[in-house]
Amino acid sequence: MAEELILVVDDDELVCSKAEKALRKSDYRTMTAFNGQQALAIIRKTPPDLLLSDIRMPDIDGLQLFAAARKIHFDLLGVLMTGYGTIDIAIKALQLGVSGFLQKPFTGAELDFVIEDTFTKNRLMREAVRLRLLSPLLEARRYLISELNLTSFCQGLVETTAREAQADYCAVFLPDEKNLLPDRLTLHPEAVFMEATEKARVFSPRTFPAGRMAGRALEVGRTLSLRRSGTDKLNGDTTIPGLVLAVPLVASQRTLGVLLVGRAQVDKAFSTGERELFEVLAGQLASILDNRRLYQALSTREERLHTFLNRFMEAQESKNKQLAAQIRTEVLPLLKSTRQNVQAYLEKARPVTGSDDLLQAEKRLQIASVAAHRLLHNLRPASLEEYGLSAALRQYVQDYNHIGENQPRLSFKLEGLEAPRLSDTTETNLFRACAEAITNALQHAPGSPIEVLMRVTSQRNQPVHLQIQISDSGPGFDVGSLRERDPSQQLGLLTMQERVAMVGGVCRIESRPGNGTKVTIDYATAE
Repeated sequence: MAEELILVVDDDELVCSKAEKALRKSDYRTMTAFNGQQALAIIRKTPPDLLLSDIRMPDIDGLQLFAAARKIHFDLLGVLMTGYGTIDIAIKALQLGVSGFLQKPFTGAELDFVIEDTFTKNRLMREAVRLRLLSPLLEARRYLISELNLTSFCQGLVETTAREAQADYCAVFLPDEKNLLPDRLTLHPEAVFMEATEKARVFSPRTFPAGRMAGRALEVGRTLSLRRSGTDKLNGDTTIPGLVLAVPLVASQRTLGVLLVGRAQVDKAFSTGERELFEVLAGQLASILDNRRLYQALSTREERLHTFLNRFMEAQESKNKQLAAQIRTEVLPLLKSTRQNVQAYLEKARPVTGSDDLLQAEKRLQIASVAAHRLLHNLRPASLEEYGLSAALRQYVQDYNHIGENQPRLSFKLEGLEAPRLSDTTETNLFRACAEAITNALQHAPGSPIEVLMRVTSQRNQPVHLQIQISDSGPGFDVGSLRERDPSQQLGLLTMQERVAMVGGVCRIESRPGNGTKVTIDYATAE
């Protein structure tokens, strides 16, 4: 059902009656006036959406009426009725912004067609303006918010807004990053556009208190509309130039800035539709600013977490080195010499009593020596420092294959060249991630064969990409549900992936119940 209000103006009451009857039949609301002065009085009191007026009237003609009405209601639509007309009248009417003409005498169908066509074209035009205004915001959402140059983006936004809204001034004010205390919040102009015309000079920063008006809108948290008059003053001492709208940028119940739009001519009032459009624009901009703020906060937290994990792992590796050195220089020599002494005593003395206890002690010394070697390898494999990643993984697999008959069989396969030597930090983190993946497979895929596959891709005999896959055919699991169900497993998975990410690699975990698990680590060895 149509809700538009149409004012019909004609000095012929019969024409008014006929037009009003046809419009109401099409569900439009109507008002009537029989001369220009009466029509202006109605417009001041109840602004219509469309003025349907005769051109020839005794007091003021239709063109003069429409021009005067536009000063009261800037976005008023106009359709002129005429029994005769000239090209000059048509041109002048179009220059004033008249949307259509209706030749007298007319039928109800003809009237309905012209009125509907006028409203349709106006809706399409307003939608086109809306899309052009919002296009910079929509375009910004296509890019990562971290890549958004805020100043350049806001500058393009205010220029587009001023051009499409036929404004003389537009600016975006944002809080100073150095002073974000709620009770001392100060604003700065992030972007300002002012038309290069004589009339727009009233918005010069030397005379226009834009910052104070933006601060007032920020304080009250709602749209402020000021119009030049003898009483409209900001803080009682500065006259507002023309018309100004100050729209706060609100998102997540936070005011993040202010959008200012101004016109120098007082008779070009901002319509309700324009005000609503600016508020939509401000809301979209606030959403982008809020997302950018949240992204920056998240990035800072992730950076801190990354730094913490890096320091933790460095401290862990440093401690591992110390323990490995202590085992290598103190524990292993002591176990070795003690076992040799027991073996020598058993061979030479061949005691009759207590030999079983000595044999058991010698066996326990052997087990302790193997366990110490395994612990030393886990803490800091010598092969990693001496020969690199592929040699360390190969040795790691061989060591695990000596555990016993009940343990799953591990295999290591190398495709391509040996892994190139990388930095100590990179090799350590990649090795630790692989060791964690192998340990997880040993624990959660009992009896399943585990394959460690290393692929080294090369170009012109130079390694450029390293890929390591650790796969098993065990029961598998749902990665997402496991993280929700078992936080300790989530920490393990994240630590493994974090280790790889810290050195610029990528770690992917693929698993489904009944289909085993595969951990893939990719690392580019050359830019």
